[in-house]
Amino acid sequence: MDTPTRPWYGKKAVQVPAALFLVLILFSIFIMILNYTFADFFTVSHSADGSVVVNRLTPEEAKEMDAPGESSEVRPGARAKTGLMFTDSMIHIGENMFGNWLPNDQAWPTVFLDNPVNFQLGQLEMMRYTARILRDMLSKLETTDKIDLNCAEAFTLLSNDPAKWLIPSAESRFNGAVDSLKSYRADLVAGKSEFYPRESSLREMLDQYVSLLGGVNTRLANAPELKGYRTSVEFVGETGSPRAEQLVDTNVPWHEIDDNFYYAQGAAYVLRQMMVAIKYDFAEVLRRRSATAQVDSIIEVLDESQFEPLMVLNGNVGSVMANHSMELHSILENARQKIRNLSDMLR
Repeated sequence: MDTPTRPWYGKKAVQVPAALFLVLILFSIFIMILNYTFADFFTVSHSADGSVVVNRLTPEEAKEMDAPGESSEVRPGARAKTGLMFTDSMIHIGENMFGNWLPNDQAWPTVFLDNPVNFQLGQLEMMRYTARILRDMLSKLETTDKIDLNCAEAFTLLSNDPAKWLIPSAESRFNGAVDSLKSYRADLVAGKSEFYPRESSLREMLDQYVSLLGGVNTRLANAPELKGYRTSVEFVGETGSPRAEQLVDTNVPWHEIDDNFYYAQGAAYVLRQMMVAIKYDFAEVLRRRSATAQVDSIIEVLDESQFEPLMVLNGNVGSVMANHSMELHSILENARQKIRNLSDMLR
């Protein structure tokens, strides 16, 4: 009697695909965990030979520092030029951010990591504002002076489409911007380029930060379920400007609530680091205006912005559920008003 053959659709035919599917899921979770990261605070200091020392800080360590941004390794005479702290901060932020750029990912599973994506987009926007001020104000003495080519190239490359995947990719452009900043730094050390820490430049930079935070806060303020139009806070205070009464749509889709939250955190992260650099490179300007304590206050407020809720909730007033968007909004609005006050102190 012939032995009956097993059907091709037996247990192994089911077990093997199931095992492969499980391995794929576990691998995807592993890749997503590796990429679900947010930038740490850091200090930039310079050793006796002028080399850069980067010290990473947790938010708790940053709060405990008596002088945020200045470590014991910073010594008088260690810096070749004023502006190195500012430039090195931008370089380190760029290297850390563009080394693992996510907004242009088209592959599974990192395409689903929308929180780090929006955090990086917020970082990029603040970097663009800072690079434009560096090009237009900080790297030249007068408005009619020649623009520093490295600073101009850095801003141009940072202005590229962050979602571009190929020909050219966003990473290649943004890493090129970091290289341009490194070239500017080298010229700064060699005396071929300049950094002018003037009151007028600092005021312009602070005013730009106030404007950007206004737009960020408008997004956060619109998170509660309020339908219709509200006045944008981005241009409030511009006397005689029609933009001061600009209305924005407040109907924010539910799936954009956490996008706006992490975008705001990314912008706040870069702003915090640049305020540390401002405290260091504009020390003489701040001392003359008795404004150093105000900068410390801004840094202290921005330290509070980097909290990570398990889930970004959008609870209503009086609800037992938190509203993380409004919590972050209150922190950034406090920082925005302090920055505006700092700008007024320099006038």
